Amino acid sequence: MTDDLTPKAQQTRRHILDTALDLFATQGYDATTMREIAGAADCSLGLAYRYFASKEAMVLALYGRMAAETAEQIAALPGDMPIAARFHTVMGARLKAAVPYRAALGALFGAAANPNSGIIMSGATVGDARDVALESFRQLVREAADAPRNGKIEYLASLLYSLHFLTILFWLYDRSAHQRATGDLLDFMRDSLATLRPMLIIPLVSSSLARLAGIMAMVFGGDSSEP
Repeated sequence: MTDDLTPKAQQTRRHILDTALDLFATQGYDATTMREIAGAADCSLGLAYRYFASKEAMVLALYGRMAAETAEQIAALPGDMPIAARFHTVMGARLKAAVPYRAALGALFGAAANPNSGIIMSGATVGDARDVALESFRQLVREAADAPRNGKIEYLASLLYSLHFLTILFWLYDRSAHQRATGDLLDFMRDSLATLRPMLIIPLVSSSLARLAGIMAMVFGGDSSEP
């Protein structure tokens, strides 16, 4: 846990991680070694291993950083916004905050496509960070102006959690000018969510979304079951 580290140790750990992300972005995840990371960070290999047992641990640390940032962004949302607007706002902020390590994320998602890389950017393996992110999306739904009954909060949160992963992946592949396609996608999801929200009172619509959330949860993680 980073909370157990002294401020100086936290700074050292952050420096090593940032150095690793720069190397992942410039020369690729697979091609980068722990020794190269330590050398670029101007620290011993032993010190690098003290903070990160492997490159995979660095990936999880990045995910943890992003989950914490998303939690802060959601906590800052005003309560008078509907679910669709809240998701649109937080995803815009999420992508803006991710710009500094966009290249690194691209390298990591690319490596994750290789089953032998040891990287899984979603699902149960991301552990505590996934739990933080899921709870944040529960908060996004629960505190919205149009929050549904408790029975629907869990699967909606799970669905939004999965959509946020897909949006980040789309953004990484987006080569349109100023990532205009991603902006259009965010607007489309906002409008679609706004249309679907009143329809949750229809059992068939509600059960279909719950089923979709369950399918996506098998890949992205989370508990989409209704109480």
